[in-house]
Amino acid sequence: IEKGRRGCCMTLLLMTLLACGPSSDDIVKNLSSSNPVVREDTAKIARNFGSDSVESGLIGVLSDPEPKVRLNAVESLIELETKEAVPPLMERLELETDPRVQRAVVDALGRLEDSRAVPALIAFVEKRIDAPPLNALWALGNLEDDRALNVLAPLRASTDPHVVWNVNQALRKLKPAPNPAG
Repeated sequence: IEKGRRGCCMTLLLMTLLACGPSSDDIVKNLSSSNPVVREDTAKIARNFGSDSVESGLIGVLSDPEPKVRLNAVESLIELETKEAVPPLMERLELETDPRVQRAVVDALGRLEDSRAVPALIAFVEKRIDAPPLNALWALGNLEDDRALNVLAPLRASTDPHVVWNVNQALRKLKPAPNPAG
């Protein structure tokens, strides 16, 4: 019986300690650590902390020298549905050299569903018109903005059946852009 009680107490103690995880302030601090492993891990777990300071910290590490930190930051911003990240993500799309991070940025711009991303995604596809990234075609369709029509419609003539299928899916979703004047 004594062993069972001790095991139960240890389990309770462990559960209590695990519940006392880092604070939002700890996350922000660790995102600026000089240790890239700490920044990488922190950018990944930051998706569990929905505060303005954490989201700002994640946006700040979009330009981190380590690709894995940038990747984890992008994925966390998606999970946190941080629309404020759209302009910095658009900028990152132009600058990003790591293919994994670039794919994640494109996915983020599509998943955050903010029409401000449409021009950046159009430019991204136009630069790669001979082999357009399928996730960029998806993202343009997911944003449902007919400004993408001029870049998507000609791609229906592609010899790549995957491009044609993704373009057709995207075109079916397009709607007129919202009128900013009201």
